[in-house]
Amino acid sequence: MRWLFLIPWMLFLLGLLPLGLQEPVGDLGQGSGLLLAAFLLSGVASLYSRFPVAFSVQTALVLGLGLLAFQLALESALRLTGLTPPPYAYLGGVLGALALGLGFFLGTGREAPLLPPLSRVGTREDLLRMAGALEGLALRRPLVLVYLGTSASPEAILRELRRGDLAFQAKGGYLLVLQVGRPEDAMGLLRRLRERFPLSAYAVERWQGGSLERVLGRLEAEVLLQG
Repeated sequence: MRWLFLIPWMLFLLGLLPLGLQEPVGDLGQGSGLLLAAFLLSGVASLYSRFPVAFSVQTALVLGLGLLAFQLALESALRLTGLTPPPYAYLGGVLGALALGLGFFLGTGREAPLLPPLSRVGTREDLLRMAGALEGLALRRPLVLVYLGTSASPEAILRELRRGDLAFQAKGGYLLVLQVGRPEDAMGLLRRLRERFPLSAYAVERWQGGSLERVLGRLEAEVLLQG
């Protein structure tokens, strides 16, 4: 929605309301620092209105960051006017944290967006760097892992991938991560690959969460047994 980017700025201005009612006679140093932080946080929050995720996730992220900006702006205004922050002044931070937490659960639900595709076959370091994101996604949406023992080139493997599939280099071959698909789809992919490349071994697992390194170890062991 086009108006979503306005929410953080409205909350920012709402937090500054005490400045419209009182003269700034308080701590200018800390108040100005908090004001700058609130302004920057509002700007970042408005950028998230263009984040390529579901609208519900966008809303939760924008609202969460906007509420945190509101609390900083309110605390800034209270310090500038010399007023003591009331207990409810920190409610914005609490609600902002809850909204960001909700955004995480919405963004990792069964309708969670796919991880962005790589422009190449990733290295093992790429795989380990993405481990946290893959583990979180697997908890909400089962992923199909295919371990291939083949000498095919990375470019040839990349040409066989569908939208949403990821490929990483592994010991003696490649690990494919099928973000959208079932084990039956993996078997179809294997049939295609066997027609095009020599496969010395392969292993398939439907991954529903847990340690990526552990499941990777199981697949590697299964491929070694086949060899």
